[in-house]
Amino acid sequence: MGIPSDSIAFRDVMADILRLPDETLAMSYVYSNRYKRFLSASDASDLLDPYVPSKSTESPRRLREIILPAHRILRLAGDSAARLVSDFAAPLIIPSTQYDALRATLVQAELLLLRVLGFDLRSSLPWQYLPRYLERALADITNVAEDYETWGKEEREEYGVVTFMETGIGKACRVKAIEACKNYQLANLFPARAVALACVYVSMEERRMEAPENAAKWVERIASGKVDAEDFAAVCDELRKLRWQTEQE
Repeated sequence: MGIPSDSIAFRDVMADILRLPDETLAMSYVYSNRYKRFLSASDASDLLDPYVPSKSTESPRRLREIILPAHRILRLAGDSAARLVSDFAAPLIIPSTQYDALRATLVQAELLLLRVLGFDLRSSLPWQYLPRYLERALADITNVAEDYETWGKEEREEYGVVTFMETGIGKACRVKAIEACKNYQLANLFPARAVALACVYVSMEERRMEAPENAAKWVERIASGKVDAEDFAAVCDELRKLRWQTEQE
């Protein structure tokens, strides 16, 4: 088993093992990018295991739940990663001096991260705004269709009516939001509202779903004047660039 190629891949694997929600994974990207900004460097140490974001997004995991699978992944790494796993040759035993040392290291990393964040974990994520913006954006189309919002819960379940965020475009918006949180610029320089609105717009764009007015008026209407048009345009450009880079891989 090869070790994940970088810190993002390692974090993704850990999130899968711990069955963490997308919001927790995205928050870990946001914290990581803020730590990089604190260091003013692009090669910051990877302190962002899932521990802190799992607590701030109300999906807490114990230190033991994180340390054991992380240690196993590193222990099973190939020879090419020997420099990373020299201290992980043997299985981890609890209790043991090695486990205590790893636990203490993780706690110290958490304290350092909290100081970097100013002990304020209340970072906004695009998820807070996606459902509302998506519903408003699709209203131009759905207002001529059945109004499923008036249906009761039992009726929706009987006929398999999903929420906007469970539709194809809703899932596409969520994927874009995660990619945005991974991006240093988008995570640090733009408000979550602008990122969420751009995720909706670019997802609609990819589906050839055109807004009924120009972009500036659309932004004003959908976001109720709470998103700057220039921020919105910059985030859209960055999301298109990320999509192009993915297509080239």
